[in-house]
Amino acid sequence: MINVNGNLYKNIDSNNLYNFNFVINNYNFCEEIHYEKGFLFFWEDHFFRIMASLRRLRFNIPILFNKDFLKLEIIKTLKANKLEKKIGNIKFHFFSKPENNTIDYIIIVYSSKSYSKIGTKHKISCDIYNEELIKSGSLSNFSITNKTLRRLAHIYSNENGFNSCIILNDKKNIAESTIGNFYLIKENKIITPNLTSGCQNLAIRSSFNRWAKKKLKLEEIDINIYELQQCEEMFFLSISTGYTRVNSYRKTIYKSNLGRKIFNDFILSI
Repeated sequence: MINVNGNLYKNIDSNNLYNFNFVINNYNFCEEIHYEKGFLFFWEDHFFRIMASLRRLRFNIPILFNKDFLKLEIIKTLKANKLEKKIGNIKFHFFSKPENNTIDYIIIVYSSKSYSKIGTKHKISCDIYNEELIKSGSLSNFSITNKTLRRLAHIYSNENGFNSCIILNDKKNIAESTIGNFYLIKENKIITPNLTSGCQNLAIRSSFNRWAKKKLKLEEIDINIYELQQCEEMFFLSISTGYTRVNSYRKTIYKSNLGRKIFNDFILSI
């Protein structure tokens, strides 16, 4: 079941023409949210990110779009799909009508795996994608800004036999990966690109960084590609996959798996 403006449908097709047309023709952005057995992960960070995106993209935000209303719409959709006691990911799409910039929304949910079970056995290799560059600055912190570039980088990864690629900004510093936000462990510190790099400011990034600054040593800095061969570990964080450890970058093999323990401690703290 799909939630369209609070109404539940089995699908969106020519029998529901208005909704089908606004999905195809109107401007939109999407917020992905992870859910496990009654708990919406990072919901407060998601809500503030949604509101910031709506304001920055000049949507006319209805008064009813508060934290509780949006959460109830998500829970309603999970129940309609019989996922309220299971594990799933939610895609919350927001659309604007060109004539008045008011908001329509669609909520789609699907089954997923627990953060504690994702990526534990996979070997991930990565490379640098530098055919196109992300513009550094705050506009790139919104996921919609560089959707096409990330798609091209993902295709490049597949065509060249890699699981992921690292995306650079216009200053040739690391911004993010095709999987999610980028992290290194080096000399007992966690290092991640700052927001001025142009990385996506995902809710999992905001929540993890806030926690790590209290519990560990975390720095948000400009990172050049030479750091990739001088660190002990590289990992990515994303809403859909949680923690993903990188095993190799070109000829560099990473043997440390400290990031997995750190991520598990982080999830247990929520």
